[in-house]
Amino acid sequence: MRVTTAGLVVGSVLACALTSCSEPKPSVASVTASVPDRASQIAPSEPLVVSAHEGTLTSVAITTDGGTAVPGSLSDGGRRWRTTVPLEFGKTYHVRAQAEDVDRKPSVPLNSTFRTVTPVDTVTVERTRPTDGDTVGIAMPVSIYFSKPVTDRAAVERRLSVEPSVPTEGSFHWMSDEQINWRPKDFWQPGTSVRVRARLYGVDTGGGVMGTADHESSFLVGRDQRAVGNVEDHTFTVFQDGQQIRQFPASYGRSVYPTQSGIHVAFEKHTSTRMRSDTWGGPQKGQAGYYDEVLPNAVRISNNGEFVHVNAATVGQQGVANVSHGCVNLSPANGKWYFDFVQIGDPVEIVGSDRPLTTADGDIPDWTIPWNDYVKGSALYQPR
Repeated sequence: MRVTTAGLVVGSVLACALTSCSEPKPSVASVTASVPDRASQIAPSEPLVVSAHEGTLTSVAITTDGGTAVPGSLSDGGRRWRTTVPLEFGKTYHVRAQAEDVDRKPSVPLNSTFRTVTPVDTVTVERTRPTDGDTVGIAMPVSIYFSKPVTDRAAVERRLSVEPSVPTEGSFHWMSDEQINWRPKDFWQPGTSVRVRARLYGVDTGGGVMGTADHESSFLVGRDQRAVGNVEDHTFTVFQDGQQIRQFPASYGRSVYPTQSGIHVAFEKHTSTRMRSDTWGGPQKGQAGYYDEVLPNAVRISNNGEFVHVNAATVGQQGVANVSHGCVNLSPANGKWYFDFVQIGDPVEIVGSDRPLTTADGDIPDWTIPWNDYVKGSALYQPR
């Protein structure tokens, strides 16, 4: 009997060890957050993501020190949760979350804390060109202007995008610390719609200067129309959709003030504008050739004083001789026709001049830069 009893006891203990008396197995599910526990100086450029591994989330609560709840949404069949509003600067956040596995066993709860960075200073996108809703010509690049200089160009450029509706090869090019441009390798295809996005919020643009807002705008590329000004032939020829539709007699810059060769871009239109030679480095007041006059129907094509405009005083020389200070002179009728026709962003190519347009001469010098050099102006450029 003692043997039997001992045997029963031993057998009972063994059965307990193998079955019902064992400790329950822990859940295989676990929870992680995209920001580590106790992290600080976190830039709030990305949403906070809470993820369940080998299970699904059953609860997520993100709160600030003051107890304010941060909203979010589930995705991926309950395996992902992300904030749906940006995190704020200089805040402490508490993360509490739990998941369960396929056997509905709860995971070890996640309980972590982190703090976002406080900016040294702030920067925004001040404006873009084209502006939202514009229709522009085929030569208009995209320009993004920042409210303060950017020192970490690569960090900012990674957050910028130009999204054409038609596949278009193009590149960013930093014009200065406060301006970055993007242009297609060749002129835009007419009818292309373009969305420009700058996801600058929470990005350290250098030295702790943080972006505080995102920016988005869209524009449309209009008709394919362009003009070619021939300095030697004294003609100004207008094309639409590849076909010549007008040719006007014109007068260009005299030899001492030549109209510069290269692709200009029409970027301002004025029904009348005051022109003074001392504003662009020409003759100063009291010097021979000085002028100060108001002229009608003027289309600005560079920032060095070059316009296509009406000048009734030179009609006799138009088509015959170059007598201006660098502008393209047209008759009142011809100049009015071109003024009404031209789109902001249309190319105006000047040929036959021995003085080239340079990056120092224009508000839109993008087409003076060879493509292979243009792409090198990107902070993310990598040689192929």
